[in-house]
Amino acid sequence: NETNNIYAYDKYICILSKNTLKNYNSSGKLEGELTIEISTPIISTNGRFLLIAEKEKNKIYLVSGNELIWQKDLEGEISKISVNKNGYVSVILSGTTYKSVIQLFDSSGNELFKQYLSSTTAMDSDISNDNQYLAFLEINTSGTLVQSIIKVVSIQKAKTTPSESVVYKYSDESGALITNIKYQSGNKLVYISDSSINIIKGETNEKVLNLVEEGKKINFGDIELTNYIYRVIEKSSLLSNETSIEILNIGSQKTSIYTLNSVPKEMNSYNDKISINLGSEVHFISTNGWLIKRYISSQEIKKIVMCNNFAGIVYRNKIEIVNI
Repeated sequence: NETNNIYAYDKYICILSKNTLKNYNSSGKLEGELTIEISTPIISTNGRFLLIAEKEKNKIYLVSGNELIWQKDLEGEISKISVNKNGYVSVILSGTTYKSVIQLFDSSGNELFKQYLSSTTAMDSDISNDNQYLAFLEINTSGTLVQSIIKVVSIQKAKTTPSESVVYKYSDESGALITNIKYQSGNKLVYISDSSINIIKGETNEKVLNLVEEGKKINFGDIELTNYIYRVIEKSSLLSNETSIEILNIGSQKTSIYTLNSVPKEMNSYNDKISINLGSEVHFISTNGWLIKRYISSQEIKKIVMCNNFAGIVYRNKIEIVNI
């Protein structure tokens, strides 16, 4: 029901309800409970870490397994959060004397530094897998066009010489709106805009996938897989609907394609798997474009949550756990 917030990460299906987080394993057995005093949660997951914060308020919790690693009350209103695979946390705050403040914590909850934005608004942030860089996306609305700006900060320099900490800056002059950024292996920073998916590596910025092409109806693009990205292309006629999921390996540049004769209701990704919700049927596919499992339901599926080896099929009144 509406009071249950359902997530998946690592080896758990989690239900947050009435200030209690319950962790269930792949057999549906309750493994642990934690007190999490949050009513409107936003989350970020990475490996064994689950980061939960109160949207537009100040509470934040870092969880690993059945253990609460740390919790804090921050100064400002939390708008976006991110955790890397080592438990480093970045938080975007509003409601202060600055337009945005980006706060960085290590895995023990120690504050490393703050980044203050006085004239732009931070929209997203991410931390590299080696804990060396913080990338953040800011939006400048002062001109005639909304301008998207990506900055990469050296965490070590930000702690000692903040004025010299920005090691890379990219400003989009085309008017394209960048919406999300994510670090992949090898410190490759992937970002998605309303027209393309690009990769930043060092000083190089390369477009790798178009999201706008003449003659193609591209419904969706995603950068949340590990070292893969994908886009969804729909072909409609009077007699049929066909959807192609084009999955690109960002290392080898090899593309795999999965095709189905329907239009997805919802799509999710986790590590190397994609779930395609068709309403009363789910396809789980791998990054090589192969079907892992087809799940058929007699009820309408509300949503799907995925973790390492299993998924939660969420209905109005229950969750079914499926091995994938």
